[in-house]
Amino acid sequence: MQEQKTNYQDWIKEENSLIKKGLFEEALLLNIDIVESAKKNNDVYTVSVTYIRIANILCTFGEHLESLRYLDLADNLIDENENLDLKVRVLANYARNYAALKINNKSIEYYNESINLCKKLLPDYDYLLSFLYINKADAFTNTPYKLDSTLVYLHKAIKIRKNPFKYAVVANYYLKKDKNIDSARAYLNKSKRLMQVRNISEYHKSIVLQAEANYNKAIGNYEEAICLYEKSIEISRSVRVLDNVQLAYKLISETYSQLEDEDRSHEYLLKYSVLTDSLNLRYNKNIGSVISNFLTEQESGYKQQEKKYSVLIVTVVFLFVGSVLVIVYYYRKKRLRIVEEKERLLKQKQLESEKLKQQLNEAFEEVVGLAKTNDPSFLIRFQEVYPHVCANLLKVNPKLVNTELTLCAMIWLNFSSKDIACFTNIQPRTVQTKKYRLRKKLNIPEDDNIYTWIKSI
Repeated sequence: MQEQKTNYQDWIKEENSLIKKGLFEEALLLNIDIVESAKKNNDVYTVSVTYIRIANILCTFGEHLESLRYLDLADNLIDENENLDLKVRVLANYARNYAALKINNKSIEYYNESINLCKKLLPDYDYLLSFLYINKADAFTNTPYKLDSTLVYLHKAIKIRKNPFKYAVVANYYLKKDKNIDSARAYLNKSKRLMQVRNISEYHKSIVLQAEANYNKAIGNYEEAICLYEKSIEISRSVRVLDNVQLAYKLISETYSQLEDEDRSHEYLLKYSVLTDSLNLRYNKNIGSVISNFLTEQESGYKQQEKKYSVLIVTVVFLFVGSVLVIVYYYRKKRLRIVEEKERLLKQKQLESEKLKQQLNEAFEEVVGLAKTNDPSFLIRFQEVYPHVCANLLKVNPKLVNTELTLCAMIWLNFSSKDIACFTNIQPRTVQTKKYRLRKKLNIPEDDNIYTWIKSI
């Protein structure tokens, strides 16, 4: 077993190098070659490790169903008593997938289990414990638990092992949750100082840049913030982490709104919408084909191997093994039904989500079209598609009339003053006057951007 682990360390360095550069597809193909070689040598340990690495990359790609299937394969091979570290990694990747699927309570359960097991491996695996803490902190941000829990686990991660990425994550926390500019600046400075003496992955660089951009946006350095967001987008695109690109588009749109450049704000809002719609289709077809075929081969190989063992045992003790096979078959079929049901539910959820997005996109285009033609039914249709907007505005001021609600709806859709004037056949100066009166009726502070205020209503 020790020799197998040594061989594993040789190729894992190469795979880590590829991932650090953002070459996930090359790392995936390398792992597939390694599994094939390890199976020929009956190296169960390396096969298990590689399944976990493949599952990790698939999770990064957003292919969570495939990732979970690989984790099931790995989990079936692992003996927890002999390879506790692998069991910890399997649990951590289960947690990571569930967090990405927004099943946060389940994710936290897996992180708790993996953390408890990882503590038995200390001090050699302190780096792994730090990784678990920072991911558990991220899972807490999307749960009804106290937000303080997020900060607690972030500091636990930093206490074990410091790096620029972790400091940037803490800075982002202070910017998003507490609006504590001083604390955010302090942790950003720590991140930048540490980057001068330590190399980090391209992905982590994108997170640091985005945190720095968020800080500049918070203190009003909007041009610098946009520049940093663009650099973050460039890196995120190169490593195919499109979730970060999606978030950056949204933040740039908000920043341009702060600059009162509504045309550029609308431009990036459209980019954000288009990318959001395409994320479900982002997985590369060629890699998807490789994974699908390879996974079929792996599952087929295990089934054939199990069949050989079953035949051998039946010839030795037919009656005994016959009863055992009936029990095994029953539980295997039961487990298969559970897995198939999970797959069906996940696919159903995905189809429903895609259908809902399509309906929302069609409704959005319809509402925009009615606005552009100054159709009298625009406000009625807008209230049907986005019922909460007008309802919340009327809670602020029940005396708002339809013309004012129509103006609010156009602002919510991010139409510029020039656009509104064109669509409603009035002068841009008149639009500005109506906006001023609307501010008064809604008690919008002078320092607040009216577009941002209404969008958040």
